Amino acid sequence: MALIGRVLGTALLVGAGALAVGAVIAAPKMLRASRPHVREALRRGFALYDKARSAAAEVADDVEDLVAEVRAEASGPAGANKTADGEVKRA
Repeated sequence: MALIGRVLGTALLVGAGALAVGAVIAAPKMLRASRPHVREALRRGFALYDKARSAAAEVADDVEDLVAEVRAEASGPAGANKTADGEVKRA
């Protein structure tokens, strides 16, 4: 039983060592081969980021405009007679 454990342990170490050596040898080739794909992915990611940032800026502008309108309505003398949903209060 102990012999089987030693053999399996040795086989595992040899396999892990071979995998590590193979990875060190193959990594530069894989990086060179994948470079165009990585560049394209980065290019698309930057384009998506720019679009999302632009959309967020537009939403922020719309919200600021809405807040300014509500504040103007609430602070003006005509706005004093209105309820939150824009209806005129009756005295």
